[in-house]
Amino acid sequence: MIRRLRRNFITVAMCSVLAVLAVIVCSLNVASYRSVVDRADRILNMLAENGGHFPEDTPFGRRPEGEMEPPPIREEREKFRGMSPETPYDTRFFSVRLDESGEVISVDTGRIAAVETDEAAEYAKQIWRQGKRTGFLGDYRFLRQPSEDGVQIIFVDCGTQMDAFRGLVLTSAGVSLLGMTAVFLLVLYFSRKVFVTVEESYARQKRFITDASHELKTPLAIISANVDILEMEGQESRWSASIRNQVERLRALTEQLVALSRLEEEEKPELWACDLSALAAQTGEMFEPLARAGAKTLTAEIEEGVVCAGQEDGLRRMLSLLLDNALKYSSPQGEIRLRLETVKPGKKNGRVRLTVWNTVDRESGIAPGNQDVLFERFYRTDASRNSATGGSGIGLSIVKAIVEQYRGSITAQSEDGKSISFIISLHSF
Repeated sequence: MIRRLRRNFITVAMCSVLAVLAVIVCSLNVASYRSVVDRADRILNMLAENGGHFPEDTPFGRRPEGEMEPPPIREEREKFRGMSPETPYDTRFFSVRLDESGEVISVDTGRIAAVETDEAAEYAKQIWRQGKRTGFLGDYRFLRQPSEDGVQIIFVDCGTQMDAFRGLVLTSAGVSLLGMTAVFLLVLYFSRKVFVTVEESYARQKRFITDASHELKTPLAIISANVDILEMEGQESRWSASIRNQVERLRALTEQLVALSRLEEEEKPELWACDLSALAAQTGEMFEPLARAGAKTLTAEIEEGVVCAGQEDGLRRMLSLLLDNALKYSSPQGEIRLRLETVKPGKKNGRVRLTVWNTVDRESGIAPGNQDVLFERFYRTDASRNSATGGSGIGLSIVKAIVEQYRGSITAQSEDGKSISFIISLHSF
């Protein structure tokens, strides 16, 4: 159990770190990509407003000292806000004009050396066929706009910026991977130290349970023998009967505690093919007379030939504890149902389902919905604590431990607050 707890702790820690890193890295890369796109779109819009060229009277040029800047120049300067003064000179772009039928009218590649006239025309035709207004074609950001004789498509080379963006993506991914590896090693190292204390505490707890059970056996045996002697001497009474009942209850409780402790120690038992149909039928027949004696009804719907992965002794104990719990806590003249079926046939990932359903008292404290809290040790509803059922509140904990040992799952559900179902899913064999 300690190993499983440690594995869960490491998994949660690593998932948390991964989520934080993913948010940071994704936010950083998205912001970088948006910066590249925004810059390219601003340049494209400026080129589109000037017929595919930068304004001739660039607002970046220095004016003679004392000369006022005309309003048109100030307006142009606002368009360049946030850009480098070298933007018109280091930007590589080209434009292509096409008529309404998609035929190339003119090509301007004077501001780019990496693209030939034929290539530029082919790029423009490709955009024409796609019908897109803006987007990327390789590392070229393009803008399509109407012109007097058809359309004009302007391309801006974003290769340098996209290379930087891709470098940022690779760098951030590599740094994140190294960071995850470092965090994993640190968590692995420190979790071993942290869980040493937990493991020692858990070992002392198990040792205490084992020692206490052995120490209790002797006084319980003496008390039981003394009661036998008293009854043999003719002093049998309801008081002696009560003592005997409480001795048996305490003996059963210590045995259950030891059994639960041993179940938790053995994490991966060897599993065999077990005929669950036969075990369920035998256990149901065993409890049917007890149900009739309590004026209750026990019915069984068992599918033939259901084989699951487990151990026969553990499965028999699981069935007995579930039916015993149903008998103890079902309503007077209540109904109990045992059902076994195959829900996912096949040897690979096959599943079988076992359901124990019973009616409950209205005063039992059962509320509609999930009732998995019943599997906690010593948990019982308030009403059952004052009843004469004699339950210890540990039987369902043993059932859950057995099911988890066999790689299965168990849930408790109440649909209407008047009944409860314990549903077990096991692997078929």
